Amino acid sequence: MPPEPTSLFLSAERASALAAWRSPEEDVVSLHLDVDAAGAYPSALCRLLREAKTAQPRLRALARDVERLEAFVRGEFSPAGRRGLCAVSCVKRGLFEAFSLPEPLKPSLTISDRPAVRPLESLGARYRRFLVLLADERRARFVEMHLGEATEVETHDGGELTSDPAALARRAAALAAARGADRLVLGASAERLAAFTAALPADLRGELISEPLLGPDRPLEAVAERGRHNERESLKLREAVLVRRFMEELKNGGAVAGLEAVAAALQQGCVKRVFVREGWAKMGRRCPACRRLSLDHRSCPWCFRVTEHVFDVVAELVDRAVEAGVEVDPVALHPDFDGVGRIGAELSTPAARRKETPTGRALRALFALKSGRTSPLRPRSQPE
Repeated sequence: MPPEPTSLFLSAERASALAAWRSPEEDVVSLHLDVDAAGAYPSALCRLLREAKTAQPRLRALARDVERLEAFVRGEFSPAGRRGLCAVSCVKRGLFEAFSLPEPLKPSLTISDRPAVRPLESLGARYRRFLVLLADERRARFVEMHLGEATEVETHDGGELTSDPAALARRAAALAAARGADRLVLGASAERLAAFTAALPADLRGELISEPLLGPDRPLEAVAERGRHNERESLKLREAVLVRRFMEELKNGGAVAGLEAVAAALQQGCVKRVFVREGWAKMGRRCPACRRLSLDHRSCPWCFRVTEHVFDVVAELVDRAVEAGVEVDPVALHPDFDGVGRIGAELSTPAARRKETPTGRALRALFALKSGRTSPLRPRSQPE
């Protein structure tokens, strides 16, 4: 069972423990909430609870979990600039976990035998995890940074770690491995930075970020703000690399672009990553039978049912990708990407190409009666 939460920080250990946690019954309630800057999220929670109780009668038997989640949102949770909240409760098994996030989540309240962490995993895969070391001659302090949140790991006053750069490098390497850190940030003077870098393993040396203005006496919020800057720069670099690779794959047939093509590939289950222009929304249509998405088909081209209106077909497609475990990467501003349709997907396997739906004119050209009038029942005889 995951440990009792002491903060809203998502450590690698807590994330893996929560993903592996299972209950013998369907008594785990998961809450995803969009936290708005105006502070209207408690009202949004009330509306979500009303709708969920109507749609899911089983929720009444889990009243203690609902009360626990509601009490946390109303009394314990402080947004402090955060955009999303993921909370999981199973009072019967003693489980309660909550994490604040830098990006909004689609509001939902679900019941299952396991925590609903797919959106959390999709978001966590995009953000790198940083281990920050702040050191001088007297003190060494380790801070972990992930998803815009910082937490203290350990502090050493005096002793071998502060006097021996090699011992400090060994401890940093051990902590980075244990906590799943992607990059190491060092706040120290130029002299200590040179000695510390020389003692680091080669793999960490290439991932080292120098922050000479940070020291062991800086408050946690100042360290977190600098960490957020590093996160933003890391996301920009990652986006540029991934979009460049996507454009190459698009030329070589390993990717598709455009909403219709991405929706079809996702339906076939051959998508490994989706790219979408940040903030882009578009109205569309959805088939109530096969759930195919399209921009303007009034009837489904695959099962011929009348389609229904969808206010934001882009958000619907992104939600389906997250549910399927597909990584979703928002693209902030990239003219080449906007030029190919504002949405695209890298494929794990080639997508099957479907024949175009024949138009009425094409059908009239293929079918005819003996009298010359058109008929959809008898094909016109082809000349020898």
